[in-house]
Amino acid sequence: MNISLALRYMAELAMVLPAAAFAIIPVFEYRKVKLPFFIGALFILLTAFFLIGTELCTAFDITSNTVIFPSMIIFFIFYHLCFELSISKKIFCFANATFLCAFSTTYNTFLTAPLELENTYRVYELGSGLICLVVSAVVGAVFVRTLLEKFPELFENENLDSVWKILMAGPIIAALALIWMNPVSAANVMTGRLRMICLVVLLSIPLMALFLYHILWRISKNLTETAQLQQSLDLLKMEEKQYRKTMKYLQESANQRHDFRQHILIINNYLENGQTDKLKEYLSPIIATVSESHRMICENQVVNAIANHYNDIAKARNVTINWSIDLGNDLPTKESDMCAVLGNLVENAIKAAAELDGDNRLVDIRIGLLNPKTLVISIFNAYRGSLKLDKHGLPISDKDGHGIGLRSVKNIVKRYKGTMEIETLNGIFNVSILMYEPD
Repeated sequence: MNISLALRYMAELAMVLPAAAFAIIPVFEYRKVKLPFFIGALFILLTAFFLIGTELCTAFDITSNTVIFPSMIIFFIFYHLCFELSISKKIFCFANATFLCAFSTTYNTFLTAPLELENTYRVYELGSGLICLVVSAVVGAVFVRTLLEKFPELFENENLDSVWKILMAGPIIAALALIWMNPVSAANVMTGRLRMICLVVLLSIPLMALFLYHILWRISKNLTETAQLQQSLDLLKMEEKQYRKTMKYLQESANQRHDFRQHILIINNYLENGQTDKLKEYLSPIIATVSESHRMICENQVVNAIANHYNDIAKARNVTINWSIDLGNDLPTKESDMCAVLGNLVENAIKAAAELDGDNRLVDIRIGLLNPKTLVISIFNAYRGSLKLDKHGLPISDKDGHGIGLRSVKNIVKRYKGTMEIETLNGIFNVSILMYEPD
């Protein structure tokens, strides 16, 4: 083997290294295989590419592109299998990496044309090949923030999910155009002022791409902020609705206590006048009400009222609730927030349990204090069907408005610098919450 020629081919084939970096950096966090396996498999793949590619190019005097282009199919299959993203997002990243390397190679052809005038082989001189790697490193440095931060943020924006099939066309077209523009002969490049003009004009291509990526990222960021503001508004409305519902029930309980005092006065009047028949008639509806009266579930009046309220709702839907509440009058949270959290969680649990049969129509609720400043809530209920959690740990559902209650709860928990964890195992749905008293 001609060693000097082989080194020249290896320098050209080494462009696959920056290409791999440009493709992997934006999607690295979406890796679905273990890191040691990924690094090992990538090393084997690239080593095989260099050895086989160099041997083929040197033996048959073919261009490096003749090896690189077919190999891109194998690289993309590997890329597709290793990362958890939609196919259109993967194509976008892969095509962008190809575009950046195509620019580096084409720009390098114009840049190193004087070194290539006496070259009789269809491969860069070793110096030109190394300069091409330097050019790609500079391009990578210019695009590093876009690859590290902006692309991942774009991928996270659900508002763009429907347009990635269109967006991926941009880098594909740009890459193909740059490959087509790459001069065949260094002599043609040196004609007149063509080389100097192209060196200046070509710089506008990556800069324009950088600008367009930034515009897309800025639009995405604005869409995300708008969606978050709307979501916060929806959550506040949900909290207010839940709070008003509970306060209405508390007011009704207060009215009943006031009415009870009036009942005592009337009963006493009947007894003083010896009107036992009228007393029996008067007590009959009251006794019926008292037999269904609310029991003392915990010492905290607000939580006790909420618990009794949802006890009534559960009873109406043939759902049994097991309460285990150890709370005094002092809570580390606002009463309004406690109403919203407990109301949303218990409503969801009752609704899920009501869809089941027999003994499964059960909700288990445990509330207490780890210490005077730490509130603990844990709710268990069985559910029907299958549940998947999104990246935020919340259930995924196609039903309109479904899940907003849990988002409201998570929003409140976040305000108290707490944690909210949801687990689904063997048909049991469990929400565990820690909330801390604000400093």
